[in-house]
Amino acid sequence: MKDKGKIILLKGSFAQVELDCVSGCQKCAARHICSNKEREKGLINVLNPIKARAGDEVTIEVPEGRYSKTLTLLFGFMLMASLFGMLLGSFCAGWLSLPYYAGGIAGFFLGLIITGSALFYHFKKNKKDFYPEIIGIIREGDYHE
Repeated sequence: MKDKGKIILLKGSFAQVELDCVSGCQKCAARHICSNKEREKGLINVLNPIKARAGDEVTIEVPEGRYSKTLTLLFGFMLMASLFGMLLGSFCAGWLSLPYYAGGIAGFFLGLIITGSALFYHFKKNKKDFYPEIIGIIREGDYHE
């Protein structure tokens, strides 16, 4: 989905963009990171790869397909690791003189914690998977030379 807005503030490689909220906001994949609390305008942090400046009117793209793919992979990996940890914990419980269900529960949570931590650090490095980005400048603001 593409939308238009005006850059309000720059923060490193991000820009805070003010968007006019329309009916499409309810279907937008980025509605949870947009600070539109039932107002006419929303504020959203977006990647600024084209180095637009404050005051510029820009076109942003919300990568809805990437959101769906990323969330599917995230929950899929966590589920598989948790189930694998549960099975491995149940299998190893006998060696540790534990009931199989205690080993399964411990393995489940251990798999969940390890995978969750790894995915957290992976997505922290790859912010592009979560944030919309500026793809074009419609009109330059007053801060251009």
